[in-house]
Order: sequence, then C-alpha cells, then structure tokens
Amino acid sequence: MNSRCDIAAAQQFLPNPEQLAVLEARADEWLLVEAGPGTGKTQIAAMRLAYLLQQGLQPAQILVLSFSRSAVATLTRRIAGLSMDSDGVIEDLRHLAIRTFDSWAFRMLRQNGVPVVDLLRRSHDANIASVTDELHADTAFGERLASIRHVIVDEFQDLPGVRAEMVIALLRHLNSNPGRRVGFTVLGDPAQSIYRFAARATGGVAPSDAWADLKNQLGPTLREIALIQNHRATKQLAAMAAKLRKILGDPALDPERKLAAMKRFLTGLPTSAIDLKLGPEWLTKLPQGSLAILTRTNGEALRVWQMLLGQSIETPQADVRLRLAGSTRPTPAWIAAVLSRYKPRTITRMVFEKAHQRLCSLHGAETVERLRLPTIETGWKRLARASGASDMATVIDLEILGARLDWPDSFPEGDASAPAAVLITTVHQAKGMEFDNVALLEANPRSTEKTPVDSLEEANVDFVAVTRAARFLGRLPASCIYTPLSNRTFSQGRVRQVDWKQMVNVQMGLPGDIDATSFVDPSILGGGEASSALQDDLLKHAADWRGRKVILRKVSVIAAKSDASKSDVRRVQYDICLQTADGEGPLIGRTSDQLTHDLLDLLWSRGYELPKRIFNLRIADVISVSAHGDLPEAIPDPWRSTRLWLGIILMGSGDFKTWRRKW
Repeated sequence: MNSRCDIAAAQQFLPNPEQLAVLEARADEWLLVEAGPGTGKTQIAAMRLAYLLQQGLQPAQILVLSFSRSAVATLTRRIAGLSMDSDGVIEDLRHLAIRTFDSWAFRMLRQNGVPVVDLLRRSHDANIASVTDELHADTAFGERLASIRHVIVDEFQDLPGVRAEMVIALLRHLNSNPGRRVGFTVLGDPAQSIYRFAARATGGVAPSDAWADLKNQLGPTLREIALIQNHRATKQLAAMAAKLRKILGDPALDPERKLAAMKRFLTGLPTSAIDLKLGPEWLTKLPQGSLAILTRTNGEALRVWQMLLGQSIETPQADVRLRLAGSTRPTPAWIAAVLSRYKPRTITRMVFEKAHQRLCSLHGAETVERLRLPTIETGWKRLARASGASDMATVIDLEILGARLDWPDSFPEGDASAPAAVLITTVHQAKGMEFDNVALLEANPRSTEKTPVDSLEEANVDFVAVTRAARFLGRLPASCIYTPLSNRTFSQGRVRQVDWKQMVNVQMGLPGDIDATSFVDPSILGGGEASSALQDDLLKHAADWRGRKVILRKVSVIAAKSDASKSDVRRVQYDICLQTADGEGPLIGRTSDQLTHDLLDLLWSRGYELPKRIFNLRIADVISVSAHGDLPEAIPDPWRSTRLWLGIILMGSGDFKTWRRKW
C-alpha cells in the first residue's frame, strides 16, 4: 500500500517536501514541527494520524492533545473530511479521541481514583499540576499509558507554565524505559505565542520558553522541521505574513520595536467609515465565505455581537455566533432528544437504535439536522465512551452517563458542526482557527482593561490576528461600537463583563446562572402539560431559537423553611420568558440564586434595588441538561426517572435600569 498516494491523492493535496517529511516520519520518531500560519498544519496533523493508523497503530495507541475546544473541533472536522480507499482507517479516525490538555488531565486523575467532585472544584491548572507531579514520580498512570505509541501535540507554543511542564513530563515518562521508544509529533509556532499572560497571572513571573525547554530536555535525537509555505492565504496576504514573521524573529530588534512595527502595519489596513456604528444592516453586505470579527477583550466581543443583532427579537437570518472565554460548554441536545423519555436505567444498542429511528420518524429531516444528530453508530460510540464503556459495549448505564455528561472529558470531539457565517470572538479564542475574511476591531482607548506588560506577546497577538485571514483582512475603528464592557470580579470569584451608565449592562449566562430543573418543573411552568409542551418546543426549535431574545422577569419565590427559620424564606429569582412583539411570551425557565447573588453584590451595597425586568439577553443554544442530587418534589416522570431533559444556555449582557432603595 502506498500511503502517500492513498492519503494525499485522495485529498487532492500534494504535500511539499517539508510536509511530506512530517507526514511519513516513522511512528517512533521525535518531531518538533514549526508550522507558521497557513502552512497546512491542521491538514498535515489529520493526514499524519491517518498515516500512523495505516502503519498498524491502533486508535488507543495514539494520544492527540490540543490547546482549545475550537482547535479540537477544527481538527475533528478536518479528519472527518479525509477521503481514502481504506474504510478501516477512516472508521478508526472517526472514533479517535482528540482532547484538550485540560480534559485529558481531568480524565487521567479521575481514572487514577481522584474523586470527581474534587476535580470539578479545583482549577484546571491545579489538576494539570497534579498530573505533572504524578508523571515525575514515575509510579502512577503506568498501565493507562503503557499502550501509547505516539503522541501528537498541537499549538505547543501556547503552553507556558503548567501545561508545557505536563507535556514535557509526559513525553519523558513515556520514554523512560530504554527499551521502549514512543514517538511524538509536536506542532506549533513560536511567533504565535500569546498565552504567556496566563502563566504570569498564576505564577507571578514570566514563564520560561516552552519551545526551548522541549529542545533542551529531549536531546539531540529531536528532529526539527519547518513548514514555511503559506497555502491558505492569497499571495498578498502570504507575503505580508512572511514579512511580519521575519520582523518578529529578528534577534536584532527588541520587543518594543517589534510591537511598533506591528502597530504600523495594523493602521495601514483598509477600514470602514469612522463615523458609522455597527448594526444589523452590516450583516446584509457579508462577503463570500466565512467571516470573523476579532477583538481583544470579551467585553468588546460582547458589544459587537449585541450591536450586530440589534433590536430584532428573532434569530438573525445570518448565522452569527459569539464565543467568549469561560462560556458554558454545551452538552449536545440530541442526547436528551433521544433518551429523555426512556425511563429504564440501562439501554441496549438495539433499543438505542429504535429510539434514534423513532426520533427521526417523528420529526422532519430539518429538525434532525438542527439537532446535529449523529448516525446511530457514531452516537452509540460517543455515549458509550462518555459513560466509561468500551466502543464494543452493547449496554450503556444511563445513570452513569447522566452523572458524566458535564465532565470535561465526556465529549472530547467538541462542536464539529459547520463554522458560522459570522463568528465574533477574541484573538485568543480564534487561535488555531482560519477564516476567509477577518475584520480586526481596533483597541478601544476607553477600555479600562490593563495595558499588556509583555510587548513581545502583544506583537504576537497582532500577528495571530492578521494571519487568520485567507482572502481579505480589514480593520474596524474602535468608534464603531459603544463603550465595551469590562471585567468585574464578584464576591464568589465569578468574573462578569459589566458597564454602568444610564443603563446597567451585566453579562449573564455563566455556568450555574440557570436553575437546571426549571425546564421541567410544573410548579414553575404551570403544570405537567406545560412541562411536556416546553420540552417539545425545545426539540422543535433547537436551531431557530438560537439567537432568540428573552426577557427576565423578577419573581419572589417561597423557599423551604430551614431549622433556624420559623417563617417562610423568600428568594428573588427571574423567570426566563421568550420575548414577543407584545412583550413577554411563554415562560421557558428560571434563573438560579447564583445570578441573584451577583446582582445583589453589584447593586445592593450601592443602595440600589434589584431590577424588575432585564432585557437584551438571547438564547445561545439548546442543550441536554442532566440533573444531580435531590430533585424538587414537583418534577414528574419521565424526567424524574431519566434525570435528563432539554434546556437552554443564555448569552449576552442583561440590560436594565435600577433605582435607589427606599429605606
């Protein structure tokens, strides 16, 4: 079998010599691949995986680690797009687990006996540091790592601090036995190192250079390959990227001069009229292909998103998505759509197949497509893996599956759906992604965010931003949006974006902001029939409610009496209602105490009341919700038995007016 022909020709992709050297390297080689923007890194990573499988490695013998969920999703899509003659390799690729560093660390510690409740309570960095300690000890994870024969690491330059230490410790641990050599392919680009600030924030000092550390610690057998040719961008953009890359790599220039050169380039980009504000009409003139609007802060991205969607109540015609750091990871809605009314605690493959077919027969192809429902084979394997069972399992324990749905390592494939027509996100979140068109929002001079202290990192951020585009690169003036929201840390440590002028704007939709049981609680929704009707509506409108406006309405709830209280305890929460042309529409859920506490933290100490109405929030997605702990007595079957149903995630900033309290 000629692997070069099988893989490359099937993709109509002809690797250049450098790419081919990476693609066809032996499974036990140690590769450090410097891959600049547009050099085919993601394509080569996908084809490298296919080559390793063709050489006889099994999926369980390959560990693939990437920096972010978006990068995982991009690689997953690229793998799904491979077309080869070998059906067996394609099937193996489809079920290969690709994980973020955070989810892999979570998985390793969980399998090593650390209680999940402890892992979820600790930070990602703390979990990763624990894995590194265990790897250095050379006593843990032995059996779980014994089968690995090759490791692929993506975006390595963005792993300063604990993540880089974990990767290097892992590679050393796997090769600690002189008679056993485990290969690896580490890909990255030092010119795109933009996460040093994260390590400084936790450690207080500038981290070491992970790229140099890897070369120093793994010795002379490390083979370095540089991918230089930009295949993605137009000739003009490719030449621009090469010029900027040369500036960033010039040892004769200090960081300040490198940053100044990047800023001069940015000011020369074509820009829209300076006196115009963004609005929905901007979406009527979209260029061909995908478009990203990149900002520096979450607050800027949030403001851009709100202004583009405007005052329209309905979901915008253009597929506009907002991606913020720290946002809720959606659990696929298709899981609850298939399983939420199935009351037995275990399900066989045959019954799952019937439930899958029933969903497809009861609802049209459009609804099924909107749910992103996978095939029976793929869906079963994803659920089996999430529940801790093997790919060959014929029975899944639904109780275990429900308990694990929101674990970081349950669905490592991420959201592999088609990219949005318009994605609004920060430069850091866009790392590793590519778009046909990119518009860069200028840094806002009114922003209260702290000025970066690392000039080289700031120059790298600019480089990452300008190299996301394949066809067109432009600039949006800072004046095209209203004052962006800024970070505010609340009493429980949560960070929200906030702006307070005539109206108060507070970011809402953080994990835990919504009462998970409210989507099926008859005492909230108005009876058992209302609960069933809402679940049917969430299934039917899984796609066209994404982006739909809601109104939050203040309600006073009587809580259960505590031993210390002799009278009723009243809690303030907010009903979530679909917004209609006439105002408040159907009730679809309720917020949690967490959101109320943060609003009190913001308003009460200043002498202000909680608002009666909160506007301008939108439904980010319809998701599967899995309940944990004791359920309210009102929750009926089938949901009391399945503990699984459909719900929503909110996104945006809640806008409201408030007033002084009357003492």
